[in-house]
Amino acid sequence: MSQVETGAESADQHHVHFDTKGTKDEFESDSCVTYQRCGDTITVNLGFLQIHHRYTIDLKLPTACLDHVDLKSVFVPDVSSAPSLHCRITEFSGVRGDKDCFEMTIEFFAYKEKLLKENLTIVNSKNSKECLKLCIAARVLGKGKGTPLLRTGIHCIGVEADEDESEASDYPDKK
Repeated sequence: MSQVETGAESADQHHVHFDTKGTKDEFESDSCVTYQRCGDTITVNLGFLQIHHRYTIDLKLPTACLDHVDLKSVFVPDVSSAPSLHCRITEFSGVRGDKDCFEMTIEFFAYKEKLLKENLTIVNSKNSKECLKLCIAARVLGKGKGTPLLRTGIHCIGVEADEDESEASDYPDKK
């Protein structure tokens, strides 16, 4: 006689099990700002942002990315070059004892769709030839293309009015 399995017995044998530890680690790494060094430039990837939104970004740039820089020197944001209208360092502190990182706050404006890159420079206060170049990169979603989940340390501080949108409105102005 053959034994016939019931639906309940076969369902018990075919459960799918997920490794929750691996899933959590991948999600956490996707929720953090990433740093990638290429030559003398460090690219800071912010992930997805939304067009016409202004953000503050709290960065902790690890000193592990900076092996070509003398970390005993004092570094400051470079103000001698032409400033960017869309990205600027608002607060900066050098390497802090046990933290081993440069801490800074950046104000960033997502003024156009798709890939947006802005460059910043930090220089040695005693030797302006010794510098650290940062490329702040983000993918910017257009209007109606969704709302991004902001990575850790990124905060929306405002939305700028879209100049084209007000002129194309179907509603007449009340004056």
